[in-house]
Amino acid sequence: MTPWNFPLPLNIFKVATALAAGCTTVLKPAPDTPWSGTELGRIFAEHTDIPPGVVNVVTGTDPLLGEALVLDPRVDMITFTGSTAVGKLIMAAAANNVTRVCLELGGKSANIVLDDAELPSLAANIAGVCAHAGQGCALATRLLLPRNRYDEGLDVAQAVFEALRCGDPTDPAVVVGPVINAKQRARILSLIDVGKQEARLMNGGGAPESLPAGFYVEPTLFCDVAPDAVIAQEEIFGPVLAVIPYDGDEDAVQIANNSIYVLSAVVHSRDTERAMSIARKLRTGTVGINGAVWLATDTPFGGYKQSGLGREFGMDGFAEFLETKSIALPG
Repeated sequence: MTPWNFPLPLNIFKVATALAAGCTTVLKPAPDTPWSGTELGRIFAEHTDIPPGVVNVVTGTDPLLGEALVLDPRVDMITFTGSTAVGKLIMAAAANNVTRVCLELGGKSANIVLDDAELPSLAANIAGVCAHAGQGCALATRLLLPRNRYDEGLDVAQAVFEALRCGDPTDPAVVVGPVINAKQRARILSLIDVGKQEARLMNGGGAPESLPAGFYVEPTLFCDVAPDAVIAQEEIFGPVLAVIPYDGDEDAVQIANNSIYVLSAVVHSRDTERAMSIARKLRTGTVGINGAVWLATDTPFGGYKQSGLGREFGMDGFAEFLETKSIALPG
């Protein structure tokens, strides 16, 4: 079961891994993005020698469809990427047949800037939180700045957000395109309104006007955010960054770990060993140090706590689709 934010890659990743492990598959794309799933099914049917019935694609908007798949005793394993709320429902329903689940769920990742980091060079990294209109589970939506360099870091972040363009995603100069639908935009804007009561708004905060068709949200920057604030805890899934000050490395680790969504994290420091020390203390599935990219087909991906169960990619992800059997023979 796949989400709408990166539908085609996730459809391919999940189906390919299941097939490689020797499984037949049923793919249920998100109702908002069914065509990438049905087109993938057509390619399998018309351009491969995979027998009929090995790859199946089921689409629809009725929630009973997903429920029927999850409750079917013929299903041996469920892999789902999406919200934590839906993941909990799937996990509860799967318990009916003790069906195995692999869940990749919400994220509220921290971008930890240590006090020896080269702040001006982090502009592109900070801007990345608005890529794909902020609709990415592993985007670092909490920026943790050391208090002794807080104002300097805010200047960099504000310059970044002021430079970001919101508009037609087919324009190469545009970073922030529309979000998926009106419901999602309304949710994002409602959480931004909460943020205006909790913290200081530095940029954005609304829906831009006079843009092409679509549901747009301005790149929005909050500073002076408390670690327990709603906008520091809720997965907003939009182009919104919460900046949080901290005092010392241990405080940064404590703030980063203060979340039920711990899918990924970022650490910046001129001292790699110091950054590694921080990374080891973070309760999160992946950590990128100084711009390193952790996403690769041979690298396990998944989260801790309510960011999910199990792993995708690598040998760990392949093993999710396998069962272990021990056979003994007389000596």
